[in-house]
Amino acid sequence: MINKNEKNKSFSIGCINLSKKYAKKLGFATIFNRFKTKGQQLSKYVTGLISHKLHFNQSINHAGEWINQPHILNELSISKFNVKTLYRALDTIGRHDKAIMTLFQRRLNEVYNFKDRDSNFDWSSITLFGQKTRLGKKGYSRDGHPSKKQITFGLAEYREPINIPYVLTIAAGNVLDKQHFFKTFKRSLKALTEDSLIILDRGANTQKNKEDIRKYKHHYLCSSSFSKHVDLKINEFDKKKILIEEDEKTKKKIFCLKYKDVDEYKYLYFSEKLYEDKMNRIKKRIKKKIEENKDLEKKIKSSRKYKKKSYQLREFIATESLTLQRRLINLTQKQLTKKMFQEAVTGREGFFLLNSSKNLTPNEALHNYKSRNSIEKLIDSLKNVIKVKPVRVWTDTEIKGALLIGFFAQVIISLIKYEHETLRKLHPKTIIESIRNLTLTIEYKQIFVQNRIISNIDCINRFIFGQNGAIT
Repeated sequence: MINKNEKNKSFSIGCINLSKKYAKKLGFATIFNRFKTKGQQLSKYVTGLISHKLHFNQSINHAGEWINQPHILNELSISKFNVKTLYRALDTIGRHDKAIMTLFQRRLNEVYNFKDRDSNFDWSSITLFGQKTRLGKKGYSRDGHPSKKQITFGLAEYREPINIPYVLTIAAGNVLDKQHFFKTFKRSLKALTEDSLIILDRGANTQKNKEDIRKYKHHYLCSSSFSKHVDLKINEFDKKKILIEEDEKTKKKIFCLKYKDVDEYKYLYFSEKLYEDKMNRIKKRIKKKIEENKDLEKKIKSSRKYKKKSYQLREFIATESLTLQRRLINLTQKQLTKKMFQEAVTGREGFFLLNSSKNLTPNEALHNYKSRNSIEKLIDSLKNVIKVKPVRVWTDTEIKGALLIGFFAQVIISLIKYEHETLRKLHPKTIIESIRNLTLTIEYKQIFVQNRIISNIDCINRFIFGQNGAIT
């Protein structure tokens, strides 16, 4: 019952309405409620946590305090609860992550019926600041914290023009991309159609992974490292190069040599722009080294003598000394630059190699692989816009549950961009800011009577809510 003496309330409603809209569209009740049969429905807690994730980057305790406000509880149709309930909800989601992902994929394709299911795969890591979880291991850090433990996660998305993620897998922090691949691939199988093209980067390109893709009747396209055989192809490249693309602005050209090696098609590309960039980087590196060598030469030739230093290391004595290479003295700067340049250039500058099990044209292979940058943007959005890091829970299952909440928040943003072509080029942060600005003011007139006033409507949130009457 509404108390007529209650004060009017204004609060952000955009993230709540958005979460409720897509919770209904994606069938969260069907996906989540089977895993919690007593008390409040699990789907309502999931909707509340996604709303909180879109609006804040705060702890689960903060989420509990925020949701337990009377006006938020009313909007989400939830009764007041203890904050520990949210931790139990995350634990439940994490324990059933495989089943939840399968149910989500089925519902996604029932609603949108995607025809082209070619997919981009990629992996990244998140730093952990807790010590209890078994998933936390030291490994190659993408977050710039090599001394910290981390977890790795894998994503798969339908490639452009869809660009919607449909798989999330989580593994220990020391698992390499090539080892993590099969877990992500296996989790994606029910969401793929036969002969789907899987696009990978070089880190996941192994013979076993490619054989697994072919075993399940799919195709792959991936970047590859160079071998001596490829060097031979580079040597004969000028005789067979074919122009496939020219940039209208820079007039830089790309050439390709396509050939078949056993049962795999290989595409050796030469990019004038890539060649120019690589050579410029080499020149800058050489210039920097020469400047460092000049400083070193000045120190050695200075009147102040350099004293040898000795260190006692258990049974050994280490002596430190400083010497000047004769090359620095005998060669002029021009000669030294030329010599260093000759040593740095390998002959592979400007070249890159793609492999595929599918017989694509050079243009198709290049375009498909270039479109893979969308999943890198997706990972950036997940980490820096949705902000799944830092992970503020400590057990394995709660970590999986927390990352799944972030994953579904990202799915919603991706679906917005898919459904509204006008918004596709906007950065996710711009869309979320517009949604957060949408404000609901509740005026309490008398018992059972209230006015609900929506404000801060702009062209973005009008696209998202206004066309289907979601702003009420």
